[in-house]
Amino acid sequence: MHNYSRLLTKQRFSPWFAIPAFFVWVIALVSTVGLFILGPSLLSHPAQGWRLGEDVPMQVLADPGGRLTVEDVAALPDAAFTVQHRPLNKGYTRDVYWVRLAADAIASPQAEPLWLQIMPTYLDEVTLYQPAAAGSGSPWQAHRSGDSVPMAQRVHVRQLVLPYVAGQRAIVRLQTTSSMQMYASVWPASELAARLSGVEWASGAHLGILLLLALLIGGVALALRTRQLIAMAVLAVVGLVHGINVGGYSLLWLPQSWGWWSNLWVSMGVFILPASFAWQGRELLTRGSPWRRTDRALLALTWVPLLAMASLPLGHFTEWASLSVAIPWVAAMLCTMAAWRTLWHEGWSIVGVMMAVPYTLHSLLGLQVAAAYSGLIPAPMGIEFMWQVEALLLFILTAIALGLDLVRKFQDSVARQAQLVASLAQSEQKLDDRVRQRTAELLHTQNALQAALHSERDMRRDQRQFFDMVSHEFRTPLTVIDSAATEQLSFPTDDAEGQVARAAQIRRACRRLTTLMENCLVSERLEGAGFRLQLATVLTEDVVQDAAQLVHWSPRHSLALRLDGAPAQWTCDPTLARIALSNLVDNAVKYAPAGEIAITARLAPQGTLQVSVANAGAALPPEALDRIFELFERGNRSDETRGFGLGLWVARRVARLHGGDITVESRPGQGTCFTLSLPPQRHDDANTG
Repeated sequence: MHNYSRLLTKQRFSPWFAIPAFFVWVIALVSTVGLFILGPSLLSHPAQGWRLGEDVPMQVLADPGGRLTVEDVAALPDAAFTVQHRPLNKGYTRDVYWVRLAADAIASPQAEPLWLQIMPTYLDEVTLYQPAAAGSGSPWQAHRSGDSVPMAQRVHVRQLVLPYVAGQRAIVRLQTTSSMQMYASVWPASELAARLSGVEWASGAHLGILLLLALLIGGVALALRTRQLIAMAVLAVVGLVHGINVGGYSLLWLPQSWGWWSNLWVSMGVFILPASFAWQGRELLTRGSPWRRTDRALLALTWVPLLAMASLPLGHFTEWASLSVAIPWVAAMLCTMAAWRTLWHEGWSIVGVMMAVPYTLHSLLGLQVAAAYSGLIPAPMGIEFMWQVEALLLFILTAIALGLDLVRKFQDSVARQAQLVASLAQSEQKLDDRVRQRTAELLHTQNALQAALHSERDMRRDQRQFFDMVSHEFRTPLTVIDSAATEQLSFPTDDAEGQVARAAQIRRACRRLTTLMENCLVSERLEGAGFRLQLATVLTEDVVQDAAQLVHWSPRHSLALRLDGAPAQWTCDPTLARIALSNLVDNAVKYAPAGEIAITARLAPQGTLQVSVANAGAALPPEALDRIFELFERGNRSDETRGFGLGLWVARRVARLHGGDITVESRPGQGTCFTLSLPPQRHDDANTG
């Protein structure tokens, strides 16, 4: 493997792989600790206190133009008011509302100061009027608080707290550009501290969790720079800043001259927060997905509240502020549908469930919150805080789901990287093998060229030798034919015996020429790829007798023919069988000394036809037995008898095409015996060469 592949192999386990895992672990830890901290605050309730609208009925009056004074309201009869037995909730309206309490509405059994706590903290201005002490110059004493009231004119706490005198009439004036809601309670001073402590603890824990999440997700977003993480980081920061502003912390911490900015930041957050929520849902669930219509809808929900920010300088904030509750609910519904459709389309997964379930709960609770903030339904006390906790839980679960998805993607990336590295290594190995192969081929080609040059010289030499042999082999039988014919013409005679002898010489010479031609032609045919045996059933005696004629025509040899153990018929290729057997007999006639040549045909125990050609004389040396069947091999008699060296090669090739073979035995003093074995054949079993 090359150095580049080894470098990639070392980089397979990148340190960036640990970021998503650490991200998931910290998110889970923060959420667990945060819910543990928030739990006691959510479940604990003060022992004493009077809730206006529930424990104490309220008289409510709408002042559309805000033209009434406290004296006007105090002078109105009870019939002008609406008695309300639940918290005040009028939605987004420009009207000023007055709440009147009778003098005997709240009577403290203990002689300790009472305090009126009003929620939510983002109300612009809340004024509590109670009768003033004698000699104060005014019949009413006013205590002011609210989001737009400087901290120097109100009790120096984050929440809206006003001193309340039991046994006196009380009139509360409410004015806000946000949703007109009032959750008011009167607490003894001893209980108020515990109440505020619990609320501050829960609010601080909530903001602390948001701060940790914002820092963590922001850090991971800066490290990985993915759109999903950036969207979550933006939502975390916007949620944190808006929570600080809505909770009144900015008004408490900032200089008094910056109080107006706090109210403006609350108004801006009303539009920026739903835009961030819709953008996060789009990045997590629909961007690049098949749900294009849902994606476009979420994109529109991102831009609409941002464009609605133009209502701030135009003085129409109240008319557009309802988008702050409508858009998050619509976005949550769209994200819920996209999450469940993705889960159905891609199959069940823990990431998909952790996306679908929180958005489902958020959309269900969001419908109630949107209706409550719009004034359509009564809003129970604490719904704002429950909404914040549920939104925080949604954010935590989606962050964990995103972290798990990042872990899965990193694992897939590592696996693909490993596959790519392995593929690269394999490609490099193949390239190395190809280079070695090409180099070897070049060397082989070079050697082949050298061998071809030597072979060309050898072929020319062999060609000359071949033509010399052909010339000699063909000249000898032609000379016999010519001399016998010349003698017959020159010295005609009536001697039948002499004529028969000359005719035998002529036939033997012609047979010799035929054998030479057949061997030359058959040797080429036997090597052809399309060669097939031409099977037929023949008489065994005819095939053997045809080859035995060569012994009859030889004046130096006598024939001993034994056919007693042979079958009468045999299936083979008659032409090739005659050529093979004739080559064995011709080889014996040429090389054997004067004497008897025995031809024996028999059926072997294994069911094959065996034809043996044996002659007496000197035995062949062992090294000759190993190469006597090779092409153009003429054995150790090549210096005495000229020939092609084709006969035995052709004979063995024919035998093996039939599925048989030719064996040779040669012993000193006993001569040499060649045995042709031909297995039984079927007419549909023609072998190919």
